Amino acid sequence: MEFLPHPITEVIDLVDDSGDEGAGIQNSRVSASQVAPENSFSDFESDEDEDEKELDQKPLISPSTDIKGDFGAALEEGFDFDGVFAFSQRYEIGVTPNPCLDIEGLGTVGIPLSERDARAIITASFDGDTTTNTTGTWEIPAEKIHFANPAWDNWIQKTTGLAAFTALTAYAAANPSFALKKLVIHETSSHTTHYKEPIDDDESNTKIGDFIVILPATFEGAQLLLRHAGQIKSLNFAHQSGLSTSVIAAYSGVEHTLSGIASGYRLSLVYDMVQPITQAGYRPVLPEMQGATQKLHNIMLSWKQDTSGTAPQFLACLLQHKYAKTPNFSAKSLTGADALLVSHLYPLARQLKFRIYLAHITVTESIPCEAEDYGYGGYGYGGYGRWGRRRYEYDDDDIDEAEFEERHGDREETLIVTQVVSLNGLPVGVNLDLADGDLLNGSVTTDDPDDDEFERDDRTTATRIKTYNRTVLVIWPKGSAKDLGVSVGDVYDYACNALKNSLTVSPTKKEKKLVDQLVECCRTRRQEPKLRQVVQVLRESADRWNDVQMLLRAVKACGVDKNSELMGLEGFVSAYQAFGWDALKDFYTDAMTNDESNARRHALLARLTQMAVDEEDAEVSAWCKDQGDCILRSLSKIDAAQIPWLTDLGLARGGEFLRDVIFPQLHAQKLDKTFWIPFIRQIQLRMADIPSTSATVVQGLIVQCVTETVRTLPAFPTKVVKSPYPYPGLAADREEKDSGATLEVIKLCIDTKNEALCGEISTKMRDAASRGTYSSQFPPWLYYTELSPALILYMQSVATPNTLDIIFRPFFLDVITSLASTARVSPTGNPITPCPLNDSHKLIMMSAARKAGGISALQQRLNATTLKGHDSTALQALVRSIVKEFPRQQLAPGATQAYDDLVITLVRTAIDTFDTSSLIPPLPTHTAYYYTGSRLSPSDHMIRLIQFCFEVGAQSQCQRLLLRFVPPPASSTVVDHVSKVLAPFLPVLQRYLVSQRLDLQTEPYKKFAAAVIKSFAEKVMAQKPSEVIPAAQLQAIGCQGCAECPQLRAFLLSDKPTISFSRVQGIRTHLERQLNAIRWLGVTCETIRHGSPHTLKITKPASMTALGLWNANSQTGKTLLGALGDPATQMRVLGADHSWVHARIHGSPSVPLPLANANQNLTAQKRTAPDVQPGFMAVSKKPRQ
Repeated sequence: MEFLPHPITEVIDLVDDSGDEGAGIQNSRVSASQVAPENSFSDFESDEDEDEKELDQKPLISPSTDIKGDFGAALEEGFDFDGVFAFSQRYEIGVTPNPCLDIEGLGTVGIPLSERDARAIITASFDGDTTTNTTGTWEIPAEKIHFANPAWDNWIQKTTGLAAFTALTAYAAANPSFALKKLVIHETSSHTTHYKEPIDDDESNTKIGDFIVILPATFEGAQLLLRHAGQIKSLNFAHQSGLSTSVIAAYSGVEHTLSGIASGYRLSLVYDMVQPITQAGYRPVLPEMQGATQKLHNIMLSWKQDTSGTAPQFLACLLQHKYAKTPNFSAKSLTGADALLVSHLYPLARQLKFRIYLAHITVTESIPCEAEDYGYGGYGYGGYGRWGRRRYEYDDDDIDEAEFEERHGDREETLIVTQVVSLNGLPVGVNLDLADGDLLNGSVTTDDPDDDEFERDDRTTATRIKTYNRTVLVIWPKGSAKDLGVSVGDVYDYACNALKNSLTVSPTKKEKKLVDQLVECCRTRRQEPKLRQVVQVLRESADRWNDVQMLLRAVKACGVDKNSELMGLEGFVSAYQAFGWDALKDFYTDAMTNDESNARRHALLARLTQMAVDEEDAEVSAWCKDQGDCILRSLSKIDAAQIPWLTDLGLARGGEFLRDVIFPQLHAQKLDKTFWIPFIRQIQLRMADIPSTSATVVQGLIVQCVTETVRTLPAFPTKVVKSPYPYPGLAADREEKDSGATLEVIKLCIDTKNEALCGEISTKMRDAASRGTYSSQFPPWLYYTELSPALILYMQSVATPNTLDIIFRPFFLDVITSLASTARVSPTGNPITPCPLNDSHKLIMMSAARKAGGISALQQRLNATTLKGHDSTALQALVRSIVKEFPRQQLAPGATQAYDDLVITLVRTAIDTFDTSSLIPPLPTHTAYYYTGSRLSPSDHMIRLIQFCFEVGAQSQCQRLLLRFVPPPASSTVVDHVSKVLAPFLPVLQRYLVSQRLDLQTEPYKKFAAAVIKSFAEKVMAQKPSEVIPAAQLQAIGCQGCAECPQLRAFLLSDKPTISFSRVQGIRTHLERQLNAIRWLGVTCETIRHGSPHTLKITKPASMTALGLWNANSQTGKTLLGALGDPATQMRVLGADHSWVHARIHGSPSVPLPLANANQNLTAQKRTAPDVQPGFMAVSKKPRQ
């Protein structure tokens, strides 16, 4: 075990009273005659210390010119000894082996030592001559001593001896051996013996020190004092000496002083600790401190006498050991070399007027780290042939931490002083501007860090953060600028710890000072988390010292009069029991008056009321009653948690008191439903406790409370959802809509028979929606989608649903309007997200419509204006929902007209909003592995709209729809639109009409078909071109034996302009030779030399594709004519234009007749198809535009 070295003026007893193996030597004081008159560590820099006169010092002849450098050198040369000069250990008798001690001429000696054997040993030591020994000490040389038990020497050499040597020095080149020197026995005597072996620096001397084993023998007295370099250790092994073995190890140069034996015999074996001869040059020895101390004296005096202004403001020395920052940390916590330094530096500081403090520091070292990323992070064809960033499976895995290399050149280091304390542990406040490079006695970062974190920045960069917690000694001259900046620090933990452990019945001077400092900190630098502990410690101290004034001063400074929880309810009771009511009444009144928490005031009042009953104190009981009225008439900020005690006290005083005294105060606080609803529920539950005369008053009060709840309810309430993460950086608290609050208030209105107030809620929501007074994150439709289903379900459970239907009809109309709105900007100009009107929203709308009046409600709120912004697909889905949820055949007779008007309006709007750009055939896109294109062709889009009109019974709107199809989109041409959109659609339309038992002879489809075919004949079918080369000649090109020549012939006979062959060179050359026969026609060949094999691209001139293209168009025209029916039907549909249309499509040389405008033809009056629902087409209204 290591011992704390202390100054020369202090003596420390090292008493081992544990009796357990391995137990350390504990500190205790020696007798007054052995202790200096003042313990200079016990009250460091007390008031008396300030009165000491500074000794006159002569100017140094050769002062230090480098204070910092010389100071650091002195520390390294003389204060690096990190061991202890003495060690002691006690072992129980059953732990150590019995040596089986044998003395020549005497024989075996029993252990524990008996008085008979003791006398025999003494007799053997002097051979019967006792006249020359007056000290009571007898010795027998080692050569006469033998141990019959081999385990004894093994225990000495390898167990207890090694443990003692390790404690003496932590750094040893080799383990020593232990050579028995003599046996010593002390008998009863008052003689004090002294022994000191000088330190021998001769390298031939291998002795390290003495190792003494005190064998079990009963004795009293024999206190041992060990001294070295101003340090004193006191050892007393008399306790249980007959049942234990004790060992002492001390360096050579340590002075041993053994007091006399009061009774009994002390038997010991003395060994020399010997360094191996091969390591004699590394023999551990005690440092000689006088020279080092003198150097420090001269350096500090030079610093004190410096007039050049170059001396440092302060010096900071890094301590060698690590120490935790605890409330009881002080100089007494230091060990080894650190304790050695302070023990010699402190007397110099007192003599030369310097200040010494201990500072806890934290050094943080941030080191950037980098790693190589061997995954390919470039761009190219990734998986499935897509172009983009290449990624592999291991790209998402973190690179192993071991692969990161630290960039020490870019490291950053910060040093923070976390606490500064005096040598006796008192925290102080002082500004210390420190960096690791400023420290003497070493660097913080050379040792292992206390914490090592690895934080990844991205895949290949990171930061390693190392944290070092160390302690430094700081010193500066008294009266310097640095010294004048010292103030009382954070003494909370220190003072509380000291006062809590105190057992004094009256305060000492130091304790008074601690109380003053603690009170001052609470008054000027209040730390809320520590106030409870402070109040408890000061209250217990005041109780122990019977000092009520100190208590009152302390609780006032801590703010107990404004927060009674700081002292606790039982603390108030304990103070009353200790000091009585008269001394505390004014303070308790202040606590009831000044505390802004109703709950705390009520809790304190309830506890004091009970205390008054228990103590039978009528004065306190009367005071409590008065304070109860004061609380209710001066309510501070209140919340739902205070409702129980508020209703307890209020209802006990009657309904009028609640109405006239309590409610006005609650109304003034602008409380919301989180208070009003539980408050109302509590009153309803306690109605039986209210005097009968107050029942009507309370009912009226409930109406007032419900009205106040509705008044304070926001139109669209929100709430804050706390983050589930403890650290702010991970996720912040977020705002969320709170439609549940609105529903809760609605239910309250209904439950309390205040249904009319629900209308106010609906109106408030409507007005706020129109003004835009809501969070842009949560537009009104989000609230309506949650409230509408929940409210409908709740209305089904109440007794008067019909009354509620009337009240809530405006609300459900607002639901329809809100869901149908496509507004993307609120009335206040903020961007909002409109309702997507998906299937669930449409179901909510339909349910709301039933509660708002059915079809008439939908007709009232759904029109072209309110639906503006919805696309055709959404409108079609909406119409289908209406038709499904409100079947026409199930409607009341008076509702069918509204139904027809609504459906026609919505269908027309869907037609008018149809995006004709979808009629442009999409260009297919290709990737390496699959084809992507539009899933729906123009014909699919068009026929689906036709089907939609039939499904919802709006066939009459097909003419309007067909007119929507006829004009080409802005980015298309008439030729493309007719050939690629209208022409392919006509057969699709014909097939669908057949499925509906109709055909193209029925209007408006007849006019549409005629217009499409006429446009095709005029715009698409050109004059039939002549054949450039006979087909037979083209069929003769190429060979008959390869696979490519048949493809080449098919290409030449088609209307395709180009073809490509990716083949090897031999095949490409073969194809080029085959084409030589028709190169005069303008056929060209081009070799594309990208990829493998290369590609041969063959291109035909326009003259060779014209006939093939005409043939393809002619075939399409014939298909269109066939869709009309037989020739007779074709003539009926086309009328007078049949002949020229037929000629153009079949290639007749006749001149085509002019074609009338398709739009004009479609608007001519023709017969119409019979409707599925006759009444639907009978609407005698002008078509809406």
